[in-house]
Formats: sequence, structure tokens, C-alpha cells
Amino acid sequence: MERILTQLLKNDTVSGQALSEKLGVTRAAVWKQIEQLRQQGFVIESLGRQGYRLVECPDSLMAPVVRQGLDTSWAGREIVYLRSVDSTNRYARQLAQEGAAHGTLVLADEQTAGRGRRGRGWISPAGESIYMTLILRPQAHPSQVAQLSLATALAVAQGITRSCGVEARIKWPNDIVCQGRKVCGMLLEMNADEQSVHDVVAGIGINVHPGAVSEEIAETAGALDVLCGRTLRRAEIVRGFLRAFEEVDALMADGEAFMRAYCEHSATLGRRVQVIGLNGSFIGTALGVTGSGALIVEDEQGKRHEVLAADVSVRGLMGYV
Repeated sequence: MERILTQLLKNDTVSGQALSEKLGVTRAAVWKQIEQLRQQGFVIESLGRQGYRLVECPDSLMAPVVRQGLDTSWAGREIVYLRSVDSTNRYARQLAQEGAAHGTLVLADEQTAGRGRRGRGWISPAGESIYMTLILRPQAHPSQVAQLSLATALAVAQGITRSCGVEARIKWPNDIVCQGRKVCGMLLEMNADEQSVHDVVAGIGINVHPGAVSEEIAETAGALDVLCGRTLRRAEIVRGFLRAFEEVDALMADGEAFMRAYCEHSATLGRRVQVIGLNGSFIGTALGVTGSGALIVEDEQGKRHEVLAADVSVRGLMGYV
């Protein structure tokens, strides 16, 4: 079906016979797949002897739609689209073990068992959000991978800002907020030994349409459609993220410039925050982020702490941010 969609996106009209010959399938198989695309919301005209013409695309995450206009060199050059999956991270980990290339992207319309930080469930209704995982093969020591979490957050923030026209900022370490509401969370998982990283899967969930925000999370979460005041196309947001990720990846070669860019997009720095850990909590001011991803917080007694995302939760005193 994706091969037929690719041809329809390339041509004004294409005959059933031409599709049959190019793809090595029967005319009946072509017709069946055209009907399947129609059922998914693609408006396809049948023009008698001229063949088929794609009139309108739905808000689709199918690989040919995402690839249209994508000008990256490695990020998203291989795309695996799934209508439904338990977890894009789990699926991507399996692909990585099988040798999937650096930059391979797994996309799904629905997750049935999505996960967030600390094993929390991630609500993943069909067709409302972007659920994606980027497979990365960094040439890095395991101790350096924390920066990838910051880099992914920066790329998502920049991608949303550019493609949606609404300012996106980073709530440390890697939640993305717009107008004070969380619109994206992410979970990075690493496969490594003591000396080197074999692969990292960077899982990202972005709330796009209103149905992505349930009553349970409505106080702190938001949908990009609502915040932007217009209906968005998810494929454009994905393309914006992939373009931004390549730029951020290149920027990481200059550690100071990279950290400066991350801090410039921070929604946490300079704010009074509450640091909540297993052994208690304290209030302070977020001052900076170290190269290893720790947040520097000065408490009310003037003592500075380096806090790690794995150990604590940080909340603003006046709300989520």
C-alpha cells in the first residue's frame, strides 16, 4: 500500500496498468490497495482510462506522506509506519538489534502500552498524537549519553516552534511545554556495554489534536492544535523534528554552543522550583544545567545541588512549569 501511495504522491495521474507493471502486482491488487487507502481517508479519484489521481491527503503518518518534502541526510531516511503497536520504543529496540540503520524512525498512530519516565503509563489514543522513536548509534561512551536526552528535547522544541508557529520550551530535563502546558514527553533507552554505546532509542510522544488530552491530565497538559488555534498536520511536525535533530546533532560537536542553545530554550532556568526526591524535597532556584545533564539548584540556604533526572522530580512553585 505504501508503494502505491508513493506513486500517487509523485504523479498527477497514474494508470492502474502502470501501477501494476511498476509494482509487480495484479490490477485487482492495485484496486484493492486503492480502496484501503480510501478507507484511511485518502481522497483518490478514478479518471476512467487515465487512471487514479490523489486529490487530498488526510492527517496521515504513513511513511510516504512523511517523506514528502523531507530533506534530511540521515534522520528519518528509513521510516517504519505502524497503525498500532504496543510501544514504538520496544519495536525500535528490536529493529536496532536486527541492525536497523542510524536515523531509522518508527512511527505509530496508536500505542497500546506506551511508557514514560519511571515506568509510568503513557496515554496513547489513536490518531490524536505523534508516537515516534528514533534509532541512534552514537559513537560515544555510556557516560556521554545523557546529552542525547538534552539534544532530543532541544530538537523537539525547535521543530515544534518552526512547524507550528508557537513557542516551545524545555522543562528540565526533557518535557516540552507551550504556554505553560506539557505537549510532549520522551523516554530514551540505551543498549551499551561498559565501554561503548551500541544504540539508543529516543521515544517521543507529542500531543497534537484535542483528543490527546484526557480529563485526568488536562490541568497540566495541552494539545498543539488548541494552543496554536488551528488544525495541524502531524507529518509536518515530524519533518520539523527530523530537520532540527540533524542541526542539533551537528551543534553537539561544540559543547559550549550546544549547552547554550539548550539553556536558551529552557522553561526551568531562573525559576523557583521544588525538587522532590525519595528522601525528601527542598525549594530553590534553578541556575543552570551541567554538561552531563544535571540541574544546578541553589536552595534557600544558598547551598548548590546538582540533581539528576533519575533521582528527582522538579516542579515549579506556581504550577507544572
